[in-house]
Amino acid sequence: MKELGQEHFYNIGVSYKKADAETRGKFSVSKENQIALLKAAKSNGISSLFIISTCNRTEIFGFANRPCLLIDLLCDFSEGTPKEFTAISNVYKDQEAVDHLFKIGTGLDSQILGDYEIVGQLRQSFKVAKAEKTTNAFIERVVNSVLQASKKVKNQTKLSSGTTSVSYAAVQYIIKHLPDYNSKNILVFGLGKMGKHTCKNLAEYTQNKQICLINR
Repeated sequence: MKELGQEHFYNIGVSYKKADAETRGKFSVSKENQIALLKAAKSNGISSLFIISTCNRTEIFGFANRPCLLIDLLCDFSEGTPKEFTAISNVYKDQEAVDHLFKIGTGLDSQILGDYEIVGQLRQSFKVAKAEKTTNAFIERVVNSVLQASKKVKNQTKLSSGTTSVSYAAVQYIIKHLPDYNSKNILVFGLGKMGKHTCKNLAEYTQNKQICLINR
């Protein structure tokens, strides 16, 4: 593992594995705050990092002397606290951080195994970081390798042959467990990409017209 001075490549974050939806919401970072976080990192001497924030996870990957520097950044730009983070977090260093990124990008760490929505989110997160000049050659190579691996997994394995998104799984659950689902009132909570995809799947797989949308 290549080091920059005394720095190491860290991953710090929270995900559905240890944190419930309410707690994950506290650590969610808006798009505006993601950019602000990257700018603040540069001002504090942390020049190489990117952040992913979705409904299922908020993760920071980057180089730092100590992981607490990245944890403090996350808490500064979200509603979470270091104490809450410690109870439900994951912290990986060097090769473990790289391995974790590969698991995320190939759908192995998704709530629904093989969910590839995260690939687009990863690509967008890296694009934002690159625009803010908070990436380096190492991060760019690793992210590109993850995206290539994800493509191979999708095209050369059967990992994506079943249910491959939370939004699709939710609609299929409704269809399977509610025989009269077309006459039920359905509430979709959240107007982000997941909410959009859920509505799209509802429209495609059901005839239900009684759908209400609300945001956080």
